[in-house]
Amino acid sequence: MRIDEQFMNEVGLGEMPEEEKQAFMQHAEEELEVRVGQGIGAELSDEQMMEFEDIDDIDQAVVWLDHNAPNFREVVEEVYQAFKQELLAERHNIIGA
Repeated sequence: MRIDEQFMNEVGLGEMPEEEKQAFMQHAEEELEVRVGQGIGAELSDEQMMEFEDIDDIDQAVVWLDHNAPNFREVVEEVYQAFKQELLAERHNIIGA
């Protein structure tokens, strides 16, 4: 789940000016992380959310998610695909064309 050059090309934004594209990619990745967090968080209790927030190792986070939110991979994929579709639909507004 990375926002990279391939992603930008897939959503029709690969031709953005480089500086603008880099800033957009950073913002898009942050937005995607928020949306994924909201999707997964909707299925967790407050206690589980606090427990998850204390994990600082990606491998431990995946193990924890496998146990506490076994469908997290599906949530990530759904959010990712929906985000791509949203950007595809809005690409002309984004690039100002």
